[in-house]
Amino acid sequence: MNVPYTQLQQSWQHLSQQWQTTTPLWDDQVRWAFEAEFWQPLRSQVPMTLMKMEQLVRVITQAKQQVK
Repeated sequence: MNVPYTQLQQSWQHLSQQWQTTTPLWDDQVRWAFEAEFWQPLRSQVPMTLMKMEQLVRVITQAKQQVK
């Protein structure tokens, strides 16, 4: 579970950095529509997904310890 978490976290960080670089250069109605339809939802969904993945890792780790 740590590998997918790390991959998502790193990919999200890279994508966020790229978006920050892109937005000043891409300033038209298409960008605003893209941002509203795709980027804004991702800004809340990805961090929430990462948080839930962290919680899941803790639960799985705890369950493994109890089984031993």
